[in-house]
Amino acid sequence: MTLKPRKRADASGITAVALQQSHNAALNESPSAQRASDALSTARMVNPRLPPAELEPEDKAVNHNMRVRKSTLRALGKAAEAHGMSVKQFIMTAVAEKGVQVAGHDLENGKITPWKDR
Repeated sequence: MTLKPRKRADASGITAVALQQSHNAALNESPSAQRASDALSTARMVNPRLPPAELEPEDKAVNHNMRVRKSTLRALGKAAEAHGMSVKQFIMTAVAEKGVQVAGHDLENGKITPWKDR
């Protein structure tokens, strides 16, 4: 069994429809361009004064690894425990205090793992 390739509209065609630059040409192109045009016209009918939607990119969690001496990590663990924080929260709070913009989720208190269990 062979699958037939499906023709997909490229992003420039959909963008052109959304910006109404080539409205008539795009209507004859593809169903996805038609859906983009329909969605835009529906949004304009509901509230024509709304500005175009602005999407913020997702702020995903990523890993950052640092190699430190055992004594440093042990000291961080003890200091964080004394403040009732996780090591991550302790470090991120210190970084935020230096003026670096830190995401709110990074300042939340996560699971505190006792040093002996690390």
